[in-house]
Amino acid sequence: MFVATLSSMLYVCLLSQIFNDKYAVKVTPHFVDHKRHRQLILIELISVLLTFVVAYALSSIFNVSDRFYEWAQQYEKTSDIDELIFALLAFLLALIWFAKRRINESRQLILHNHTLLQRLLQVQEEERKAIAQHLHDDLGQHLNAIKAHANILINDVSNDAALFAAKRISDSADHAYDMTRRMMHSLRPVALDKLGLSAAIEHMIDTWKISERKPKAIEYQLEIVGDIDCLPECTSIAIFRIVQEALTNIAKHAQASLVHVVINKSDTYLNITVQDNGIGFDIHQKIADKQLQTCYGLLGIAERVESLTGTMNILSIPSQGTAITVEININKSIKSCD
Repeated sequence: MFVATLSSMLYVCLLSQIFNDKYAVKVTPHFVDHKRHRQLILIELISVLLTFVVAYALSSIFNVSDRFYEWAQQYEKTSDIDELIFALLAFLLALIWFAKRRINESRQLILHNHTLLQRLLQVQEEERKAIAQHLHDDLGQHLNAIKAHANILINDVSNDAALFAAKRISDSADHAYDMTRRMMHSLRPVALDKLGLSAAIEHMIDTWKISERKPKAIEYQLEIVGDIDCLPECTSIAIFRIVQEALTNIAKHAQASLVHVVINKSDTYLNITVQDNGIGFDIHQKIADKQLQTCYGLLGIAERVESLTGTMNILSIPSQGTAITVEININKSIKSCD
């Protein structure tokens, strides 16, 4: 298992090195292309330095300081214009102080938004749990009662029409109960509360395998390295939703025949890789066309990764497949849950 896990990780890293990050991008909930953002910062910094060099060169060529001194001497008796340079320097320092204050406020706002995002996801999970509980306690019991009454009619009724109607009621009750149970598992996986995260993910993979009974079924492979059942509840739920949303995206869009899910936990970090051999896509083109803003599955994954103060990378090669990698600092994620 360790060899297979290592080979999967090496595959992703190797592709990143071979293609020089051409097909890879770090993703945030706002889908910022960090590579292009860093390039833009570098260009702007070079522009500032060039402005300084050009201004210094022009000042040297035209003796700007001497000319300014000569011009200021004309008004020395009425105003101290030559002291303007020091006033401008003080004004520049004040602007730097003002900018620093605004930057600190922006950081506080980012931390506040991060807290709000974490709280929003917690409220969402609480609502899902409450709805699932109501479905189980109320609707499930009524459906079982309908099923029981229909069975009584089936056993007692001799009229063929009434017997047929009773069987239809029983079948409809079974169908509605199955739908309700699937809704409950989707809203709040029972295995996550009773058995832990690893069992819940294994159960979800098995469910996907059963639901993929068709000629071109997808083969799912799951590898879990390390104990992931000791994580806090909010972290476990987020990880479960990340894997669930990634599998949903693959089933909808990837046209893949093989999906490999690897979860590797160490003392400090937890890494998740969901990789398929589907059609892939040009992620840089989608970012440029702002198409990723409507990819709600990736948006949901990115938001949950952000809530855990983790990082998310997408590596996609057209016609070869896609790999989503998530890295979470366990200690930071625990603090974000507090």
